[in-house]
Amino acid sequence: MAAILHLAEKQGESSQQGGWQKHMARRRYQRGTVRKRGKRQPVWELQWREDCITLEGKIGRRWRSCQLGPVAEMTYRQALKLADAHLNALNQGRVMPQSTITLERFVERNFIPDALPALKASTQRLYRSLLTVHLLPAFGHYRLSDITHLDLQRFVLLKMRQGLGWERANQLRQLASKLMATASKWGLLAGENPARGIELPEKTWVRVKHALSPLQVNQLLAILNEPVRTLAETAVLTGMRIGEILALRWQDVDFNLCHMRIERAYCRGVMGTPKTKSSRRTIPIPPSLCQALIQLRPSEPKSEALILLS
Repeated sequence: MAAILHLAEKQGESSQQGGWQKHMARRRYQRGTVRKRGKRQPVWELQWREDCITLEGKIGRRWRSCQLGPVAEMTYRQALKLADAHLNALNQGRVMPQSTITLERFVERNFIPDALPALKASTQRLYRSLLTVHLLPAFGHYRLSDITHLDLQRFVLLKMRQGLGWERANQLRQLASKLMATASKWGLLAGENPARGIELPEKTWVRVKHALSPLQVNQLLAILNEPVRTLAETAVLTGMRIGEILALRWQDVDFNLCHMRIERAYCRGVMGTPKTKSSRRTIPIPPSLCQALIQLRPSEPKSEALILLS
């Protein structure tokens, strides 16, 4: 029995110091402090302590305050009743602890060093640009817990009214959702993702896209020099992305079966993986393209050599 009591005392001690329960918000009943504030037009002010998530992702406590009403319109007893009603949800354990970290601090301290490197190089550049130009100027000084779904919805629509295109607005929506989901996963944001479910207007095409006719394709190929001619012919006949074409190596082409494997992508000097998992594929190529590649192939090609960038 003594051993059990000793263990209970140890657990109680460490929980108070943030030990075995340091990541849990504890339910505490409190009435707060009601006091007068101001001289000319005094008001009743309520002060209380509230659980919060610190910058390290642990549970801490902070002072909060709010005005209950003018002293001229209510007595101290009435102010106490309002204070009890205000703290009712907190005392019943229905208030989730919120983070004190701002969006700018989270981006600089957590997102950029710990989440961004896991993304493709092109996505990293895009997200850095969107953060610098759009999100941080608007919400950088906001605490994560203070950014609401309505704030983000209005922000994205305002950007579109100011001339931001649909695709860029959609990328902005995706980045906001990524930021909030990451903060939630790392214990820095409680509750639902406020960026989830942001709606955009129906997408409208700014200009009509026209595909080249066979005659136009032949006219284009006739004026191009190698290796640009073969690059354009590959794009027309296979539908590959430009980054996939630039990343092709001699080992990716089977000249006997007339097909090629897409396993890499090249973007702004960086060799990486294709855009999606399904982008890794093997596609057939027509004999004419096979012949064009054979003419480009050196007498002793290295399998790791790029076809169009070497």
